[in-house]
Amino acid sequence: MSSTDVILAGADAYNNEFDAEQYLKDCYQLDQDVVGTDSKNWVVKWLTQIHKVFAKGNLKGKKLLELGAGPCIYATISASKHYDEIVTSDYVKGNREQLTKWRNNDHDCFDWSPHIQIVCDLEGNGETAEERAKTLRERIVDVAFCDALKDPMLPSRNGEKYDAIVAFGVIEEVAPDRNSWLQILACIVKYLNPGGVLLLGNSLGSTFYRRGASNNRAFACYKTDRDEVISTLESLGTTILYESMLDLPGDGYFNDRTDKMFVVAQK
Repeated sequence: MSSTDVILAGADAYNNEFDAEQYLKDCYQLDQDVVGTDSKNWVVKWLTQIHKVFAKGNLKGKKLLELGAGPCIYATISASKHYDEIVTSDYVKGNREQLTKWRNNDHDCFDWSPHIQIVCDLEGNGETAEERAKTLRERIVDVAFCDALKDPMLPSRNGEKYDAIVAFGVIEEVAPDRNSWLQILACIVKYLNPGGVLLLGNSLGSTFYRRGASNNRAFACYKTDRDEVISTLESLGTTILYESMLDLPGDGYFNDRTDKMFVVAQK
């Protein structure tokens, strides 16, 4: 982190500064020839972790919400075989535009087929990326505006509740302080059905990240740790079903996290 960097915080910073197309190119552009061969690739590691959780077979239901998806669909690839309806959402207009392009299979949408193929190969059922993409597109019933710092978080969805809520790389990244962080988690749990599950991907120890931001710009993060995440979820009345550290520390330039944690908690 340079002393000349500008730290950005707040909703307006994301709408004004976050570049969805550049973010996708920087973080998710995979070489078709090497997909599946490098187990240390962070994208492969993350997709594998999500697959393992859904492969257990006990996570299923009617409606799933992905809160703060960014311009990405990777978090719902595995889930699309277990939930009938998927609502994906984000605050940033450019991110929702990317999600809508992919949902509509527009000619200039981002190519998620390598990521989908990774999941299909992990499942081992012979399904092609094209077949799974078709299923996922059919199950995405809405690309909605969300504001994680307000209640309701998705005003257009009329306060509906969900059997599962996914929030990967969003809570620490949008919360300006601890009170806001606690508010987001409490609101997420509120909109889970009884017995519903929350799937979290938490950035631990992170104070900033610069993916999606222009030169000399970085987005502020709320710095948390494993114990705070677990104790907060338990205080909100959820039971921890699964947790794993992913051995994904930051590089000190793009972000300064100590690790990435995956948690599944049931209401």
